[in-house]
Amino acid sequence: MSATVESTWKSKISNNIEIPNLSRCCFCVPLRRGLVAFAYANLVLTLVVCGILSYYISYLRLHGLGAAEFPRLVADTAALVIETVMTIVFIVALHKKHVTLMKIYLHFEIVFSFVGFLYSLAFLTNETASELFLILFQLTLQIYLAILIWSLILKMQRDGTVKYVREDA
Repeated sequence: MSATVESTWKSKISNNIEIPNLSRCCFCVPLRRGLVAFAYANLVLTLVVCGILSYYISYLRLHGLGAAEFPRLVADTAALVIETVMTIVFIVALHKKHVTLMKIYLHFEIVFSFVGFLYSLAFLTNETASELFLILFQLTLQIYLAILIWSLILKMQRDGTVKYVREDA
């Protein structure tokens, strides 16, 4: 019973929603190379922000300031560590053309973006208008990235350049 309900649900969604299939990243770079560049840029920026946030936490602890901010700062740092690990998984998937890992990262990106957006909205009372713009810009960029990843997965499956299992040397 649940299998038919699930397949009916999936067919209704797939018939009503059309995700664009992009062939280029930023309208000029080949799709896979653009995603590799996005992934490395994301990794570098995530590591930099994680380092700055860790330094800020240690500074606050050393001087005994901002004890009320610690839970939020620790949660932010933990989220950045998780994002770093998943970005490394995505980079490996891109280089090895491993579709299963790309799908895992795609699902992670969608869930993480949604949770991050809700988290940002929860702390919106402390945010300014420019930070609200940055939150919405980040969400838009993450949606674009998810569409790019989906397009690459479809392209690899269509072209037959899919690797699901590791080949022995």
